[in-house]
Amino acid sequence: MIYALKGRLAEKSPACLVIEVNGVSYEVSVPLSTYDTIGPMDGEVSLFTVLVVREDDMQLYGFSTRDERRLFKLLTSVSGIGPKTAIGILSAATVKDIYDFIANGNSHALMSMPGIGRKTAERVVLELRDKIEKVGITAASGILEGKEDIRSGAVDALMALGYSRLQSERAIREVLKGDAEAAKSVEDLVRSALREVKRMG
Repeated sequence: MIYALKGRLAEKSPACLVIEVNGVSYEVSVPLSTYDTIGPMDGEVSLFTVLVVREDDMQLYGFSTRDERRLFKLLTSVSGIGPKTAIGILSAATVKDIYDFIANGNSHALMSMPGIGRKTAERVVLELRDKIEKVGITAASGILEGKEDIRSGAVDALMALGYSRLQSERAIREVLKGDAEAAKSVEDLVRSALREVKRMG
């Protein structure tokens, strides 16, 4: 498995880059989101990669962030979505927007993306929603770095009010996804989470 490449940018186009690493040139297919952040020609670049091997072909796909790479692998785990379609999805929206579409069951937004019909969009939501929720927990943990006491206090307060740990954790995660500043204090976070719990029903 080629996990990442670091080398000179020898060629570039919106769909493909050529990276020269120690005298070896690698052709890498990329989404527009990666192309937009790539540096100038002949500069040093770093890409996270996924090598897709088929009977008659080997293709390397590259991404500017781990989050793009992770989402590419999630998308291609869904039946009916190949690497090219996954690249098209990543080119059409940000990682955050795609996560939000899936988490909220917004199949119509997914259908607006290249190569995605109604059945495939519904399959993406069905198969990835739980996995996206797990990614969301990780994201919320990053937002709360250095504020773990506030999160724990808010969970305890919500549970004392009769909500389950699962409800409490999910409400807090949703609040923080929309507003990281909600974690200024336990009181602020609990107040916002209570509104979220009622919204979720």
